Order: sequence, then structure tokens, then C-alpha cells
Amino acid sequence: MEQKNEVKVTIGGKVYTLVGNESEKYIHRVAAYINEKIEELSGPEKTNEINTRIQSVLLAINIADDYFKAKIELDEKEKQNQELHHEIERLKKELEDYIDLFEQE
Repeated sequence: MEQKNEVKVTIGGKVYTLVGNESEKYIHRVAAYINEKIEELSGPEKTNEINTRIQSVLLAINIADDYFKAKIELDEKEKQNQELHHEIERLKKELEDYIDLFEQE
């Protein structure tokens, strides 16, 4: 069984204890990411009067947007990888055909 890490992080000015299988460094990166998103919503040009509930919903929307954009990019990379794999297989077959042809001469 994996050891769970218990890490204290500050998110939005409040201290939380997060528990997970991930490394302490990873958990701190997640907390930093959330803090960046919170800062985007409460930066100097934004009103500090945003209702906490609205801010939470906007935060969730921003994070979901980042997730879906990353997922689309990953899907595109996987498709490119698959196309390259097929091209490599085609070229290998072509090379084998040339080698066979050369050996027959």
C-alpha cells in the first residue's frame, strides 16, 4: 500500500491539509495552480466584492477550461503520434520490399 503524504498548503489565504499519494512537491504545485487561478479572479482590476460562491464557480470553470484545452491538445498529439507510427510502419514495409527486390537481383 502506498504511503499517503499529508501536506499543509495555503490556498486563497487559508491553510488546508491535503492528503494524497502524490509527492509533496506535486501537491504544492497543485495548490500554487489554484492560487494562480484565484488571483486571476481577484486581481487588482477585478472587484474584491465577488461573492465567494460566484468566485468558486468561476474558479471551477477556469480550471475545467484548462483541463479541456489540455485534453484536446493531448488528443491531437496522440493522433499525430498514431499517424507517425503508421507512416513508420509503411516505410519499414517499403524498405523491406526494396531489400527483397535487391536480393532477388
